[in-house]
Amino acid sequence: MSRTLDTRTGSAVGDLVRELERLSDRTPMQFADAVDELLRGVRLDPASLARYAFFSERHYTRNLIFKNAMFEMLTLCWWPGQKSSIHNHRDQRCWMLVSEGALENQNYRVTRRDPATKTCEIEETSRCLIKRDQPLAVDMDEPVHQIRNGEELGGRAMSIHIYSRPFDTCEVYCPERKIYKDIQLTYWSVDGKVVAPGAPVDPCQPT
Repeated sequence: MSRTLDTRTGSAVGDLVRELERLSDRTPMQFADAVDELLRGVRLDPASLARYAFFSERHYTRNLIFKNAMFEMLTLCWWPGQKSSIHNHRDQRCWMLVSEGALENQNYRVTRRDPATKTCEIEETSRCLIKRDQPLAVDMDEPVHQIRNGEELGGRAMSIHIYSRPFDTCEVYCPERKIYKDIQLTYWSVDGKVVAPGAPVDPCQPT
C-alpha cells in the first residue's frame, strides 16, 4: 500500500490519480495487479471529489477526472432510483469505489449473441453491494453488468470508476427485446467543467 493513501480518514482523489500515473509504465497485466493491491482498504475523501460532483434528476452522470493511455478515472453521480444500462467494458478492466452512499452491482451472463442480427439473450448471475469499505473489480469472466442506486439504499450515491485501458464505446443490452447495440460513451463534465450533457442511451427504447 502506498504511503500517500490514507486508509483511515480518507485520501484525496488527486493522491490516487498520482499513484495510478506512477504505475502507468507497466504492462496492462502488471498495472491491473498493482491496482488490485492499491485499492485494498482505500477510502476517498468526499470533499476532494466536490468539483466532479454533478448530479442530474433525469439520469446518472459520467464525469472525467483523469485520462492517459493506460487508464481513465471518472466519478459517476446517482440520484435514488437511477441505474445504468446493462453493458460491457470492451474486455477492459474496471474497478469501482463508492465515496458516498451505496450501489448495487448485478452481473449477467451472455448466453447467446448474434453480431449479424444484433440479437442476444442474457441471464442474471451474481449480485452484490458496492460500499465505501467494499470496492469492486468487474468480474472478467462475467463482465456484463448493471449498476443501480435503488430507492431502498437510502439516498444519492457517488462512485469512482477506473478503467484500464480507456474505451469510448461499449455494448448495451436489452433483455426484454433480446437485442444489443454499440453506443458512444460521453462525459457530463471534464476536469470539473460541464461539456456536453446528454442522457445515456437506453437500448430498450426504440430509436
